[in-house]
Amino acid sequence: MARMDESRLHPAVARLSGEHTGEELVDLLGRRLSGSEVTSLMLEVMQQRVSKLTAAQVLDQYERDRFVQPASADPRRLLDLERIALDTVATRFAVVVTSPLVPLGTHSVVAGVHQNRVVTTTRGSEVAADLTNSLALEAALRRRRYLVTDNRSSTIVNLASVDRVVRAQQFEGSRSFAHFSLVGLVSAGRDTGSGSFERALLRQHLDALVLVCQRSGYERISIRLTDFGGQHHDVIAHLVDDLRGGNVIVDEWPERTAARGYYPGLCFKLSVGHRDADVEVADGGLVIWTRALLSNNKERLMISGLSLERLAVLDAEP
Repeated sequence: MARMDESRLHPAVARLSGEHTGEELVDLLGRRLSGSEVTSLMLEVMQQRVSKLTAAQVLDQYERDRFVQPASADPRRLLDLERIALDTVATRFAVVVTSPLVPLGTHSVVAGVHQNRVVTTTRGSEVAADLTNSLALEAALRRRRYLVTDNRSSTIVNLASVDRVVRAQQFEGSRSFAHFSLVGLVSAGRDTGSGSFERALLRQHLDALVLVCQRSGYERISIRLTDFGGQHHDVIAHLVDDLRGGNVIVDEWPERTAARGYYPGLCFKLSVGHRDADVEVADGGLVIWTRALLSNNKERLMISGLSLERLAVLDAEP
């Protein structure tokens, strides 16, 4: 067996490898044991660790652990925003209640997000870090049913959800959170040529998000559109003309570099005016997840998400 590069391991894992059986330990847990065997082992490990804890230690962790502390948003305002969002998107999207858990690998294997950025459980699952990942799985299942009866079906599956998600990466600032309430939208369908799917569904998502923001009391909205793939300049040009007007500012943003690997083509960021600044509250774009999930290169998926938590916190800022 080739020697594992311990420089790429978490320091704690590297230390355990050195103290115990080296690369054999990680290989055993990561590759050779079945999922159920790893689950059984980790449940036993957690039980032993829990047996040594005191109630005071649990309270100490609650005090210092950002994942378990209460949100800073006003719950009444947050509930109002959730109702506004649900009432708004339900006219074009089928609203579902997603599980707080998704299958292991949903974020990394399907969406390309590093596993360290999600909270993994000991039961072969992980905590939802973005509602669009959960909704993409459901949309793929529904699209697969259409494809069983018609392998060229272009029926579009529009799904939406409002729920809390948890993200493991460290964020800075009062407008960033370890867990927060999010609106997630996905539209899954088939490529219909000439960028028609991209134009129609991106417009549908932007219309919904703009309306949620406006009904939440934020009239001044700016949208910045990017095409990382360089294939949809005409789509962006049409959207700039279609959406611009009133208090909505729409511009092309070719200089954008963030999330280039996440969105291979069309994408956007949406901000609301707050005091004298624009605050980013939403983003979205075209992704290739359903192509992989359904092993079909003709499949298309548009996703978007809006942080209701950020809107609620903005309300409380002086």
